[in-house]
Amino acid sequence: MARGSFPRNNNQFAFLILQLGLGVDLAMHGLVRIPKLTKFADKMVGDFSATILPDFLVRGFGLTLPFVELIIGILLFLGGRFLIWGGLAGGLTMASLIFGSALREEWGAVSIQLIHVLAFYFLLREAENRL
Repeated sequence: MARGSFPRNNNQFAFLILQLGLGVDLAMHGLVRIPKLTKFADKMVGDFSATILPDFLVRGFGLTLPFVELIIGILLFLGGRFLIWGGLAGGLTMASLIFGSALREEWGAVSIQLIHVLAFYFLLREAENRL
């Protein structure tokens, strides 16, 4: 689908739905956390206290993650070449979240994050064919 054109078939609609769905998901993860940023980071530090990760690293990640999520969501909304960067950043972000969830042995969270990884995979795979 050319940038700015309206979808004309089911494949184009499916791609648009995936793009918008992931964009809303990531943007909202960031938007709802930014107003309570310190509280979010403090909770992460507590959640990871029994892992090998040092508090300063967890806090830094917690203070950064909501902004990264918001930026990824915006990139996905913008589409075009921004979609590629958003998809790549989204996949890398999911990999870091999977690492943290696995350290905490939160396998339910890992499963959800793996679904996001698959969604980014399909988004990037299809985006390459469209640009």
